[in-house]
Formats: sequence, C-alpha cells, structure tokens
Amino acid sequence: MRAKWWKSLMAIGATAGLVLALVGPPVRSTRADSSATDIAVSHLEAGTLADGESELAKIVAAHPEDQDALLGLGVMRTMLALEHLSQGLYRYGLTPPEAFMAPVIRLPVPENPNPESITYQDFRGLLLAFYDDLSSAEATLAKVQSSDVAMVLDLKQVRYDANGDGASGDDERLMAVVQHLSGLNASEMPASLTFEFDIGDVYWLRGYEHILMAIDDFFLAHDWQQSFDASFFHFFPAMHSPLRDALPPAGDLENDQYGPIADLVSFVHIPWPVTEPERMAEVRAHLEQTIAMSRQSWQAIAAETDDDREWIPSATQTSPFASLQVTPERIAAWYKALDEAEAILDGDKLVPHWRFEQGVNLRRFFDEPQTFDLVLLTTGPGVLPYLEDGPKTSADDWNQVLAAFGNSFGLFALWVN
Repeated sequence: MRAKWWKSLMAIGATAGLVLALVGPPVRSTRADSSATDIAVSHLEAGTLADGESELAKIVAAHPEDQDALLGLGVMRTMLALEHLSQGLYRYGLTPPEAFMAPVIRLPVPENPNPESITYQDFRGLLLAFYDDLSSAEATLAKVQSSDVAMVLDLKQVRYDANGDGASGDDERLMAVVQHLSGLNASEMPASLTFEFDIGDVYWLRGYEHILMAIDDFFLAHDWQQSFDASFFHFFPAMHSPLRDALPPAGDLENDQYGPIADLVSFVHIPWPVTEPERMAEVRAHLEQTIAMSRQSWQAIAAETDDDREWIPSATQTSPFASLQVTPERIAAWYKALDEAEAILDGDKLVPHWRFEQGVNLRRFFDEPQTFDLVLLTTGPGVLPYLEDGPKTSADDWNQVLAAFGNSFGLFALWVN
C-alpha cells in the first residue's frame, strides 16, 4: 500500500505543480470585477491553453497589477510548458521502455505513426524550450502578491493538446499523466482531486519549477552527445543509431533482455565535458530557490485560518491523503532538513565520501565544474578537486530528521517539495 501512495503522490505532486500559482506579501487585486481565474479554469478544462494565455496576457497588459490575471497567466504558462514539451516529444515519436525511469522522457505522449528522426541537438532544443517556458511561468507567478487570491481547480478536468493536432481529447487529460507515472488506475486514485490552491501552494509550485529548471540546466551545461547516441534509440525508435543498426533484429532474447541494461551502463559511464559552466552555477541557484520557496510556503500555510480543500495542509488542517499526515514534529523536522540542505549547497557543510576523511564541497562542485563522470565521482578520483577539511553533514543529522517521519520521509519530500 505504501508503494502505491508513493507513486501516486510523486506523480500528482509533479504534475499538479504545473497548474497553480500565488506568491508574495499581501496586496489586493486592483480590479474588483476581475474573473481572470475563471477564464483560466475554463481554458484549462477545455484544453485551449494558447488561447487562454493570449486572453490573459491582454488583461495583464492593460492591468499590470491585476493579481487574478497574473495568477491565471502564470498557471496557463506553466501548463503550456508541459504542452510544448509533450508536442516536441510526440514529434519525435517518444516511446519509453518500461524498464527506464527518467525525468522528461517518462512523459506519456500519444503514439506517433510517422515520427521524425531526432538528433542530440534536437533534444537539447526541447530542453531549452522547456526551460524558457518554465522561466516565463515562474517569473509571471513571482508577480502575484495577493494573500487572498485563490484558484479552485479539479485536476481531473484539466486537459492539454499533447500531440499538437489542435484538439484535446479525453486521453489528453492531466490525469492521464498522473495515472501513467503512478501506475494506478482510476479506481485507485483519491476520490477527489479538487483543491483550492492558495498562496502557500504557489510558493510550492515555484519551488517545483526551480527543480525542473535545475535539472534542465545540469543537462544543458554538459556535452553528453555520446551518451545520447549510445542509449536514446530506446526512447525514439525513428532515431538514426549506428549501434542499433549493428544489433540483431528484435526478438533476440538476450539482446532484448540485457541490451537496455548495457546501454544504460554506457549512458552513465561516458564522461560529460562542461560546455556551459555558468549553467552549473545556475543549478545551485535554482536548488537554493527551491529551499527558499519551501520555507515561504510553510510560513504562508501556518498563517492560514481556513480548512478548505487544502493541497498542502498545516498541522491543524485536513490532509488530502489519509496515509500521510502533517504534524508539528514533521514540520519542524522538515525545516531542519531545509537548513541542512542549504548548508550543504552553500559549502558551510561538506558531503562525506566513503573513501576520504575530508568532505566534498558541493558549492565548489557547481561553481567550479569539471568534466562530469559519475563513475569517478563514486570511486573517488572525481571528487579530489573538491575535498576540504571542515564540518560535514552526518548520518546523525539526517537520522534526527528521519525519526519524525518513520518510513515516509521520501514520500513527504516528494509531496511538499
């Protein structure tokens, strides 16, 4: 049962994070008659995201301080990031094998009967576009500063045009993404996925957007074309691949069973030279923003006095998930985890390595990047440039955090960001 909730929350958390917004100090909406959140919800349910973005952008242009319009526009641009990425993956015929669990390329897309062949540069282009879309959405949400703006949204009704055919069918609902990533059927999902997303939830959303931008920046900072060429034909069948062309035809049991594992080993074994070092510094900056957003989210949640369809509840509000409760002890432990993570990213605490007495300065790993080699980082030579004397984060530090959660810390982290 715990495994099912883990998968469900991971999928719902990652995808629900694409559909909400609010942030900042209390400021009232400047247009009392604004119905921009209603406009946003209607377009989200119809799957007409580009039309919704255009309509809301016009309202914002005429009324730059309209909090409802900024809220709706930020939500629409976040969903458009998902839609554009999905359409790009559809264009190249994404068909991910079940054995691989990876970000971005686990996104379910309709089957494309006539896909284009993808190149490494094409895939980088998808990542760049996704990053730009997320950045635009996050910047819009950062302008929302009303403490009383809210959006009631039923996640089961949200649609998007996954294949770019100009329509959004029943198989192009946001819930299709949730169910695909979680492995759960409709009967196993929570009875209601209608939430009133408020200011605390939007700090949470912005945090998730920073996480996704950090992942994008990490890949864009490196040249990993050799890894791409050695493995991504498993995801894009139309891709030109000399390696796949040299393999026996499908149906060879040994190749079919062990080949993907061998190609995964190749993916992680090939070193990745740094080509855009400034992006590695941005990775750390995005991760630090995620921590800042989480703190602000919990501060806003603690100030709430209602208990109305909460996505992330306080200790006095009702959790939407019966198997995962929020308590004062867990909130305090989460703050301790944030403090510890921030100290590591800032270099104030070092990360222990199993082979050395000294610790690894993770700040310098991001700010002074060298060729990324996962194998050498694990075995030791790859961390030599970052070894230092100083206080290290320890198992005792993290055991104090874990004790408050029992076996559910990972689940809680995926949920609350």
